[in-house]
Amino acid sequence: MSEELHLLASRRLRAAGMRYSKSRKAIVEVLAMAGRPLTLDEVLAFEADNDLAQSSVYRNATELVEAGVVKRLASGNDHNRFELDDSIIGHHHHFVCLICGNIEDFEVPEYFEKEILEIEADLAKKGFLVEGHTLDLQGRCHKCS
Repeated sequence: MSEELHLLASRRLRAAGMRYSKSRKAIVEVLAMAGRPLTLDEVLAFEADNDLAQSSVYRNATELVEAGVVKRLASGNDHNRFELDDSIIGHHHHFVCLICGNIEDFEVPEYFEKEILEIEADLAKKGFLVEGHTLDLQGRCHKCS
């Protein structure tokens, strides 16, 4: 696991008045290794040492979101999923399965992102304060189709 990732997470937590505990570090490691957004149950299942208590994972995930280390995503089945924040893993978009709620990351071509940025600039000229964008494609994953 990247030392840089842990240093960044530690700094963000410290700035929010929190410490980078063993449980928080384990959650960050699981999300980094997974490569896709996970439910908290999946975080618990993925964590190799099983040292994480369910209540601890829920509390720590919320605090990691507050500190800007983790991002919460709503999926189609009333389960939140979590991933490292875009500022850490890079800008990307999501495919959301409307049946099982699974979320997979994908990137769009550079020309598409440039078009979106131009739209954002046009909106800013009209007085809107654009703070970013997301693109969620919805449908059925390969398991549900």
